Amino acid sequence: MKMKAFEKKISFRSLMPIVLIVTIVLSSAFVNSDKEASRILDKVSKNYKSYKTIKASFRIKIFNKQEKSSQSEKGTLFVKGKKFRVEMDGQEIYCDGKTMWTYLKDANEVQISNYNPKSSDINPSEIFTVYEKGFLSKFIGEGKKGTVVTEQIELTPTDKKKPFFKVKLTIDKVAKKIMDMTVMNKNGVESLYEITGFSPNINLEDSYFKFDKKLKPGVVEIDLR
Repeated sequence: MKMKAFEKKISFRSLMPIVLIVTIVLSSAFVNSDKEASRILDKVSKNYKSYKTIKASFRIKIFNKQEKSSQSEKGTLFVKGKKFRVEMDGQEIYCDGKTMWTYLKDANEVQISNYNPKSSDINPSEIFTVYEKGFLSKFIGEGKKGTVVTEQIELTPTDKKKPFFKVKLTIDKVAKKIMDMTVMNKNGVESLYEITGFSPNINLEDSYFKFDKKLKPGVVEIDLR
């Protein structure tokens, strides 16, 4: 029953791109990128490379075209180097770069596993070094999101084995910050990740990225290591 409850939540794999939504362009290693895309991404990169920590509020909307269904959820992301923490209504995810804890609130259960960054579709341990993934980038054009003038960038992974075939970024033209990202998967699922709030350089202790069972009385630990 506990696992079924978990399956109804937005999965950890679905959460991975949100860890990189503000950092996916932090590299000059975009192969065959057009000049305009490179110019924009370089400016965005300079903004984010200066941040030691990040707190970002986000909204995820997942559309399954085949099943004609949709799912949405809100949450908060905290990042410090290779460490991250995600807080959502039904679950909390902690990672200190080596161990990952997935806490299921309804079941008062925490699943503990060794963190393997290579197992993720978009690697959350590469928060500021996503260049190892490899993308082709292309400037699509300008647009508007509300009253904000935006620039649209299209990313295509060089590794064709990836489950996603295209990523679209919406960037604030003036502030040079990422507003949202759409990930298009080969299975027909389209995921929209929107940044709704952003606070850089807040004080985050390393212990913040480790699960503390003392704060969850009666929690059931399931060690999958």
